[in-house]
Amino acid sequence: MEEYSIQALLNAPLHQFRPEDWSEWYPRVAELVHQEDAAVRDAAVERLAMGAFWAEHSSQGGPREFLAEAERRRTTWLIDVVDNASRRHADVLLSFLRVLRHRGDRSPFPEVLLPWLHELARRSPAGIPLERIEGAIVLLGGLDACEEGHLPPVLDHSSDYVRACAAHMMGRAGQGESHKPDELLDSDFIAKLTAKELSRPGIAGPYWSGADLSEVDFEGRDFDPVEWMLGIIEQRTGPEPADLPFNGLDFHIHELAADDPSAVRRLLFANRADLAVMTATEIRDEVPGMGQVLHELAEQPDSGLAVQAQVHLANYYRLRHPRADQNRIRHLSDWRAGAEVFVIRYGQPGHHTDKMVIFPNRDAVFDDVAAWSLIDAALPPDRRGDLARHYLAPYAAPTPVRLGRDELSRYASGAEISLIGAKEGHGWRRIEIWFARLFVGS
Repeated sequence: MEEYSIQALLNAPLHQFRPEDWSEWYPRVAELVHQEDAAVRDAAVERLAMGAFWAEHSSQGGPREFLAEAERRRTTWLIDVVDNASRRHADVLLSFLRVLRHRGDRSPFPEVLLPWLHELARRSPAGIPLERIEGAIVLLGGLDACEEGHLPPVLDHSSDYVRACAAHMMGRAGQGESHKPDELLDSDFIAKLTAKELSRPGIAGPYWSGADLSEVDFEGRDFDPVEWMLGIIEQRTGPEPADLPFNGLDFHIHELAADDPSAVRRLLFANRADLAVMTATEIRDEVPGMGQVLHELAEQPDSGLAVQAQVHLANYYRLRHPRADQNRIRHLSDWRAGAEVFVIRYGQPGHHTDKMVIFPNRDAVFDDVAAWSLIDAALPPDRRGDLARHYLAPYAAPTPVRLGRDELSRYASGAEISLIGAKEGHGWRRIEIWFARLFVGS
């Protein structure tokens, strides 16, 4: 390693490290957990855990016994770093416990982490909710055996956080999988899980997160995940807890039903306009049948929800809703021949960013010459500056990034330009330009 600035240390490409790099990097990043900036402390903990639990030993060869012992030593060292820093900054310990939601469960790490966690629970340090420690113990230590056909008693724990960790572990361990050839999830298990979720929400979503399933897994089967989740949302006694350690059903439904206008309407009828808007605006493209639903959502009495729908209509459906604020969404129908333009303002006056969306005429596309002519007219080269590294390719030379059919560019000025590719054939069906201020002339 050659750079030792805070950002260089936190953004170091761990996957490219040579063995000698670790001895320099670890102690320097360990110093950052004592910084006064809480965000730096949190990032340092995450990167240290990434190194200790994955990157340092993932590419090393040699006997497994040797690597396991090295991993134990590194874990012991990391615990000492966390303990020492948390004497002054309790948030360092909280950051580490958050990391343990997703890391540290592979052997041999629990051998070192679990005794420490049990001792931590016994001491119950000030500023650290006991449920965070107990949740980590569940995630690393697994669930106690329970009688066949019954759900684990820990799902009745007084803490929503611990319950969610247990439900996640059930999914991760494959509990609820059916032994019948035509059934992926056992129907009796799902019935019990559903009943418990309806009476006290907060476990079905974490279970689904841990199971790592998708709609594709259920093709040709009787169980429909979207229908199951919608039914729970329509019937449950209250909302999901706000501080779950894993994604809840509200998150999963907004992804699984994002292409289903009828599902969005059901969310709206279930008095979940917030979730309906989140679902209807999930796909950054036009969805067949969703335009009319978005038009209705754009008239919601909650202005925050209505604006989200209005912005989405302008972004992807080339429609300025009648109720949209002219200062937020402008439709420039005659800016340039062959182009339909919307300018959308994000943020508050004086602290905003503008986004211009340029559409070709219906059923047409822009070729490269036409696209860049329009881009240059909206944001000339001298204003956007030189190409910069794109965040999707942080270690590559500054160059446009291809993502599927799209081409994405960033510039020294902070401008971002996206050329959205035609669904079939060549050309661009939409141009998106982000800049601090876009002054569009006639």
